[in-house]
Amino acid sequence: MLSHIVLRYKEPELERPYKTPGGVLTSGTALVLACIAVVAGLFVEPSVVIGIAVVYAIMIAYFALYSRHHLVAEAPEEEFEAIQKAESELAGS
Repeated sequence: MLSHIVLRYKEPELERPYKTPGGVLTSGTALVLACIAVVAGLFVEPSVVIGIAVVYAIMIAYFALYSRHHLVAEAPEEEFEAIQKAESELAGS
């Protein structure tokens, strides 16, 4: 959510395939509510920290072990790099 807000201010003219309804207002509201939920959970039940840590650990492990090896090149520079690599391999053989 925070990255969405920062990007909207740093690159306002950047073409986006999807625009968030409400823009920065809805993203900011969601960010504030998420922070409040985490803090409130800590006050109600301090063991929530363990649950949060476990969820983060699972997601990091998922990315490290599976997801990063199955990324889809959608960024133009990634696609351009893949084309250049393929062309250089063809030229070399």
